[in-house]
Amino acid sequence: MSNDNMLNLFGKKNSDNTIPAEWVQQTTQMQERWFFFLQKLEDRMEELCSVAVTELKAMRDRSGDLFDRDICQVQSGIAGQLSQMDNKVRDVYEQQLYPFYKHLLDQLDDAGLPSALAYDFRDACGGRQDQFEATRDKWRKQLDESVKPDNEAAYRRILEEHEQVKNKFRCQQCGAAISVDKIYFTPAYLQCPACSTQNTFQPSSLAQTLPHLARSLAEERTMHLLEEYNINPRPEIYRQYLRAMFDEWNRIVPDMTSSNEKFYQRLLGDFNNTIA
Repeated sequence: MSNDNMLNLFGKKNSDNTIPAEWVQQTTQMQERWFFFLQKLEDRMEELCSVAVTELKAMRDRSGDLFDRDICQVQSGIAGQLSQMDNKVRDVYEQQLYPFYKHLLDQLDDAGLPSALAYDFRDACGGRQDQFEATRDKWRKQLDESVKPDNEAAYRRILEEHEQVKNKFRCQQCGAAISVDKIYFTPAYLQCPACSTQNTFQPSSLAQTLPHLARSLAEERTMHLLEEYNINPRPEIYRQYLRAMFDEWNRIVPDMTSSNEKFYQRLLGDFNNTIA
């Protein structure tokens, strides 16, 4: 809001000049300082978060670990700085802005003058603070999105890795090739077709993340069905979503089908009980 607009905002309520000019001037100056203070914080926030979002996305893309400690530390550090900004805003409001507003209101009341000047000041400053909080929330959302695992990309990397290693595993006893016929996410004993020796196949750290990302990936791929249910909450739509999500989950990790089906029956039963 321009200085002229702020002065007009106050001036239109006291066109009869009954409110002392110095009160209007003090109020305008306090509002200007508040606006300037919040703008400086927003500028700092943009400078800080725009760099952090770019770096966090790059770190996420480089990392094969869904729970990368370095990513969490960077995100926590930025979140901490945003919290410090929130604390500064709260402190300035409580120690300076609100006491000024109360004092102005008391002055106007004591002088028998209209309270519009104080209320307009309060509303203008509150609206600017709402704008600051909306900007903060926007950056927090972008930070959260920047570290959100790209499950589709991670799954593609797992599939690509499997293609590279499935024909390269060899028997430690005789050196014969042992086919890795599926994606293993836990250590497995594979028998050599030539000498029958049991060989331990150790999956990579990336492959070990498959059980963790499988459900999230299945949920993402069937999210349209859940959204349809949220719009039109008919029980058969939710049952359709639940079945489709578990089918997708089982396709991603077939070895978990048995335990998944037990989980599916439990969730389905719980849902049916809520609508009985």
